[in-house]
Amino acid sequence: MKVLHSDSMIPFIVPCNDGLVFATKDSIKHLIFKNDEVKMLFDMEFEPDIRFNDGKCDMKGVLFAGTMDMNEKEPLGSLYRLDDQVNRVLDDITISNGTIWDADKKIMYYIDSPTRKIRVFDYDAGNSSIIGERKSIDVSSFMGVPDGMTIDSLGNLYVAFHGGSCVVVFDGSGKVLRKIYVGAKNVDSCVFGGDDMKTLYITTAMDENGNGGHLYKIKNDVEGTPTAEFKFCNSKLI
Repeated sequence: MKVLHSDSMIPFIVPCNDGLVFATKDSIKHLIFKNDEVKMLFDMEFEPDIRFNDGKCDMKGVLFAGTMDMNEKEPLGSLYRLDDQVNRVLDDITISNGTIWDADKKIMYYIDSPTRKIRVFDYDAGNSSIIGERKSIDVSSFMGVPDGMTIDSLGNLYVAFHGGSCVVVFDGSGKVLRKIYVGAKNVDSCVFGGDDMKTLYITTAMDENGNGGHLYKIKNDVEGTPTAEFKFCNSKLI
């Protein structure tokens, strides 16, 4: 087992071929397992109240990473596409979360938690770019706010609800298929794993009373999609 000690928070981690790519408050770094070396990939210059939050790679290995207002009140954040350069693709974000793609590589789902919506974008997988926006999925009737998200092989969305004690499963149109409750209030994210990709891992955070902060797992009937690896598309980053 390897342990990485960081002098900053680590908002997200994504796999790569020789280790991990992870975020700090204001940078993206590469941990190489072979020699435990950490390399800087992207050093950002954010305002003091801005930090990275959630991040995921698309099917080509292009990283999409979002930022948030650390006070969780103002739309000061953005969503960035990070490959061989930095491109801002969405603005006016308060708490960036959730980003995931469907199996057909034609739709990207995205969450800005306080809006209590799941945004639905048409996606050009060849260019790793948003090309249009569809009607959002309104989740304002649910307890809590939408947070991290994953998707199964049938295109169903698994959305963690911070403050709602559950992961809600939607089909692609936004119809609720089921709710998966856990023994913690602040459900933060979820991801599929296991040999058959049918184990759903659910992360939680402590609430105001100090309860929570546990990792849960459940066996699912439908297999999930694997987490995409970050691909190094610029030789200067290798």
